[in-house]
Amino acid sequence: MTYLDCSVTGCMYNADRCCCKGDIRVEGSGAHKTTETCCGSFKERREGGANVAKRVSKSVDVSCEACNCEFNKDKKCSAEHIGIAGSNACTCQETECASFCCCK
Repeated sequence: MTYLDCSVTGCMYNADRCCCKGDIRVEGSGAHKTTETCCGSFKERREGGANVAKRVSKSVDVSCEACNCEFNKDKKCSAEHIGIAGSNACTCQETECASFCCCK
């Protein structure tokens, strides 16, 4: 499990900078920089909508399609601590894995 800080407060899975989904998917199979990644698990929180998940945790399972990231080990994130950024995001394309580190 990876320790996750998430600044995407517009996501329905975010509660106090924690992801309540339990697992996320980082997309960006051809990414060479942070801005070419995104959280594929993002779901926009509608106005007045509450967080849909029950479990609040900083530890989540992260599947990763960003094959050029040094933390990607067999499509799983091996980083001990990552951040998902995009505080004003309304779509998954407006989020990013702030911990992405290109190995190529």
